[in-house]
Amino acid sequence: MANYYATARTSYAKMKDDNAFKEWATTIEDSTVISQESAEHGTLYGLIFDGGDCAGIPSYRHNEETDESEDFDIYGGIQGLLADGWSMLFVEGGAEKHRYVCCFGAVVTKEEVKHTTISEWFSNTLTELGDPNSTYPEY
Repeated sequence: MANYYATARTSYAKMKDDNAFKEWATTIEDSTVISQESAEHGTLYGLIFDGGDCAGIPSYRHNEETDESEDFDIYGGIQGLLADGWSMLFVEGGAEKHRYVCCFGAVVTKEEVKHTTISEWFSNTLTELGDPNSTYPEY
C-alpha cells in the first residue's frame, strides 16, 4: 500500500489586515507564510503547505484542548481576511505513487468559494469533444 503525497500552495493576495492574516496563519499546522512585494498593491501574502503526512491543503487541525483532530474550513477562514476585490487561489496536486494522480483547486473570494478537479475538467472536455473513447489515468 502506498501513501498519498501532495504539493500544495496558494496564490498571493492582498489582505485587509496583514497582522490578522499572519496570526490566523500560525494556527495552520505545517504551513509557511510567503510574501511578495508589488509596486501597485504593496505586500501580498500566500501560503505553502509544506509538511505533515501528505502536505496537502489542510481540512482538519489538531485541537490542543481536546487532543483530537477537528474539521477546519481554510477557505472560510481566508474569506474574512481578503482585501476587497481580491481572491486567493488554492492548488493541490498529488498521487499515491503513480496511482490516483489528482489535482484540484479552489478560487476563494470574500463572497464565495468555487472548486474544481482535474477529473471534472477531463469529463467536461471529453463531453465537448463528443465523448471519444477514453479511460481515466487512475490506477
